[in-house]
Amino acid sequence: MQIQCDCGAFKANLTNFPANSPGRLMCYCDDCQHYLEKIDREDLLDAYGGTEVIPVYPSEISIAQGREQLVCNQLSRKGLYRWSTRCCNSPIGNIKVGFPWLGIFHSAVRAANPDYAEKLGPVKSRISGRYAKGEPPFKIASKIGFKDMLTVLPFVVKGKLTGKHKNSPLFEADNSTPIVPPRQL
Repeated sequence: MQIQCDCGAFKANLTNFPANSPGRLMCYCDDCQHYLEKIDREDLLDAYGGTEVIPVYPSEISIAQGREQLVCNQLSRKGLYRWSTRCCNSPIGNIKVGFPWLGIFHSAVRAANPDYAEKLGPVKSRISGRYAKGEPPFKIASKIGFKDMLTVLPFVVKGKLTGKHKNSPLFEADNSTPIVPPRQL
């Protein structure tokens, strides 16, 4: 499967996907909301302030074109690395050094695969409901609920045990230095 920015200048291939992903997840945290506000992409939030992400292992992505389009963002010096593109301001994914998780934004998956939701099925987890806006008609755990942990924990443990957090094309060979200097938002 492939992901891409809105205009197609950036493209990346996902290996072992969707087999190695826990599927579609929704995060309603204030950090995700704040990030999309800062890059002027609030259009990607759902009606209740949620961001849909699809986790993949950092080592299972390869950049096919447009590496020069990547921008590395951080909300704080120790915050997540949040990748977007300079060409069309598309958010691509969020990653933390040493953690086997690259949360790909649904828009990057949808741009290359319009039928991605049918392939991946329904949203499997919704977290950080205390930051949701309005009155969502579905249940959202205040932080991360037990069911949510059961959805993602096998993915994280397998990724850590098999070294899937290493060899990401978003980091230099040391697995901790972003390929693009981060900008503080």
